[in-house]
Amino acid sequence: MNRIDIINERYALSGAIARTGVEVVAVGDPAGARFNAAVRRLTILVKDEGPGYLDDLAAAAKALRWRRMTQPQPLVFNPVILQLAREVERHSRRLTGAIAEQDLLDELSASAAAVAFSDSALGAVLLRSCLAVGIKNCVVVAASKPAAAGLAAWMEEQDVLVLTAGELEREKPKREQAYVVGPPRFYRSSLVTAPVTSGVSFFLPAWFGDRSVPSSAIALYAEGALRIQAHVLTQGDTAEPEVDLPAEPEAEYLPQPAWGARQAGEREPTNEEAEAHKILLSGGLAMWLDDGERIRSLDPCQPAGERVAYTDIQAVRAGTYLLLRQGETERGALYQAAIARLARGDEVDAAQVAWKQLLAEKLQTLGYRKTVRELRAAGVTTADRARAWTNPSLTRPHSDQGFERLLRWLGVDAQPTFGYATMLRKSLYRVSAEVREKLEKAVSAVDLSELEAVGHLSLDLETDGFRGILATRVLAISPFTEIVSRHDVRVPFKDGSGRWLE
Repeated sequence: MNRIDIINERYALSGAIARTGVEVVAVGDPAGARFNAAVRRLTILVKDEGPGYLDDLAAAAKALRWRRMTQPQPLVFNPVILQLAREVERHSRRLTGAIAEQDLLDELSASAAAVAFSDSALGAVLLRSCLAVGIKNCVVVAASKPAAAGLAAWMEEQDVLVLTAGELEREKPKREQAYVVGPPRFYRSSLVTAPVTSGVSFFLPAWFGDRSVPSSAIALYAEGALRIQAHVLTQGDTAEPEVDLPAEPEAEYLPQPAWGARQAGEREPTNEEAEAHKILLSGGLAMWLDDGERIRSLDPCQPAGERVAYTDIQAVRAGTYLLLRQGETERGALYQAAIARLARGDEVDAAQVAWKQLLAEKLQTLGYRKTVRELRAAGVTTADRARAWTNPSLTRPHSDQGFERLLRWLGVDAQPTFGYATMLRKSLYRVSAEVREKLEKAVSAVDLSELEAVGHLSLDLETDGFRGILATRVLAISPFTEIVSRHDVRVPFKDGSGRWLE
């Protein structure tokens, strides 16, 4: 099938969905409804109290609620449900006497236990629907790769195909019906506005109140835009506890890490420090990510030979796969390898150290803000990068004119410093390209489906200084920065804050 045929088929499928709408099947879940009501009360308490002592309890509770919603397989295939329920009970017990709402702690423990010992009716309804339409005619769509792995382990005996929304889009299996697990609100609108199947049904617990189907971002402004109707069906015992609580934003239903509060205050970092966001990574790891220009990444969806690349720091998101050197930064190893290849490596290194030290002294005496103002007055347009330029592994400003003006402002003769820095940058590019080629070979030799399922994978490189490369998925990025030592930036370390995000 050529590209035009594929486009025509997608238009036909979109037309079918527009005519018939989508089903939203809301299934009664009394145990889940009770627990949801308790979690909503906890969420309000957390907002009133602020970040701190309730964070661990809230994180475990939201993770349990999310798993109940998106992984409705029987408990025998869902052991994490019991682990999460025990975490909720443990943190509730730990807080006994610390808050006045003891009844809330008791209800959280009791309702979590009820969830841990009762299969969700949602799973049974989903499986019956698959068998009714025919397993060769349907595909189950999961909210994430871990969710897909859990559902697939349960449904493999029935030979039901389970994919994520992204996999469905890429693989385009020949199926008539997509059964999507979870509320429409948590999926991209393209699942229904540019469907792969002629029928789409969403399955969610009845206690999740928003059953609306999202439209595309331009639907409000586009003439003739698709507006998909939702036909809501309810099944089972949909009774819920009566609660007088405000509607909960959809983001509150997502598993969330406990970030706490910013510790650095308003002080500026010293020359040996950096402002960095904490990034939670798959495999029980975390990392401090500074304001550098780019970081090496991996895209499993690209064809072989094009999977390893650099990603702009601002483009790193939850779901991005990073390639990290375990124990230390890749940048330091690249710098040393690039210096070693230069005939005048010692002179180049000394020149780099000299101008960077002068810049560091200016930052120390003038402060960051005044340094930036003076550099801008001198014509350095990217002056806000001044602190980053003191890092040894960042060779020089990208702009030739900007670098010359920076050196002039520092009182440094343009030559040989300018030439040395440019020479070093070219050497760095060559070393980086060679490492990339070896990484591509290492990536091609492993099963990337394991990376997508587990979230992290070790790669072996036959290159001195670059052994122990880790491919790992970004789980979450802190909403604020902290001031940390430059030596700690981009170095993975053990951290349990994201243990319930996978």
